Amino acid sequence: MNSAAMRFSIPATAESRVRQLVEATNARAAVHKLTAYSLDISAPFLADYHDPDGRLIGQRPTVTVTIFGEIPRHQGWTVVARLDHDEEGETILSLFPGLPDQDAEAVHGYRAIENFCHGCKVARHRTATYLARHQNGEFRQLGTTCVEPYTGLPIKGLEALWRFGTLKDSDWDGDGEGGVPADLRLSVVEVLRVTAAIVTQEGRYYGRSEQWKTIRPTADLVESYFFDRKAPMEWRASIDADTDAPRTADAVRTWAVQGYGSLSDYRHKVGQLAKPETVGPRHLPTLVSAITGWHRDQEKDATERAARNSKPQGTVGERISTTATVTTVIELEGRTYGYHTQRRRLIKFQDPQGNVFVWFSSAAAVPGQGDEVDLTGTVKDHSIYGETAQTVLTRCRVAAREPVAA
Repeated sequence: MNSAAMRFSIPATAESRVRQLVEATNARAAVHKLTAYSLDISAPFLADYHDPDGRLIGQRPTVTVTIFGEIPRHQGWTVVARLDHDEEGETILSLFPGLPDQDAEAVHGYRAIENFCHGCKVARHRTATYLARHQNGEFRQLGTTCVEPYTGLPIKGLEALWRFGTLKDSDWDGDGEGGVPADLRLSVVEVLRVTAAIVTQEGRYYGRSEQWKTIRPTADLVESYFFDRKAPMEWRASIDADTDAPRTADAVRTWAVQGYGSLSDYRHKVGQLAKPETVGPRHLPTLVSAITGWHRDQEKDATERAARNSKPQGTVGERISTTATVTTVIELEGRTYGYHTQRRRLIKFQDPQGNVFVWFSSAAAVPGQGDEVDLTGTVKDHSIYGETAQTVLTRCRVAAREPVAA
């Protein structure tokens, strides 16, 4: 008997389905006394995944399936192909699953006779005929009902084994939401690179809580880059042209991994996602948010480095003015006067030289963190916080570019 072997790759998530189909097919073939086929499945590995347009998106856990056995033979005859005849007179050739190359070459050289059967020699309309080959090289084209009487091979059992040929081309995608396979893996470095470029283009990171501003969140734009087939090619090209983005991505990933095991749930989660080489689409928004965490820590480090140069400014009672950036806004416990509670906030500023100013404000409106302001106030005191010299101001007047209403 000739050996048959079929080898193809499928998503790892489809492994159990293939096992079930092979077992069911073997059970059906056994009813007709045909030998069962064996199944071997490799260990999972990551294989490239392309979208329908051929663009490389990421990778998927994949396994290689090998189905092998013996092509049924009786008295020198084997059924090597099926010929499907359509209404327009076309004949579609389907080889027996796993047919060796030399036999397949011989089959392709056979000239089919439409609607003819060598068994009963009756010419009539048939939707399908089968091609049998003897070990001496002789071919016979047989109708469905003549296969078993002529060759001694059970047609029902052969049709069951023919199902193996459909497994290779089956749709195993198991698409998740939006047509994206649920088990798709994206490169962590690529996700961070794309995020860094988008943040540079947009000016800053936009969270999904800011959708009310009619601005697309950064995570949505990153998902569009990878998954949206309608995303403009020019937009993708502009992201890919950002030469600084790869360096930023490396820095962000290093920062994220350093947070793994942190007492902060967020830092630990981001570190957990950044440690492997790939990430799933479901966790994309969390990983994308690492870019703003990294920027925030960079700004904090820069502020702390500059604060080391902070010196007391002015003298107590002196009215001073400076240009500064708001570094901290902290809500304090309010003061109650009768039925009225007065809000109080601690606001810290830093001028270009790194000098730190503190204002305990009860004003109705205060600037927001990161705002650049023109600050005027009366020196109330000079203090030391940690190792940083601070100038405490009172009766401040702040001209902020974008004041934040209380």
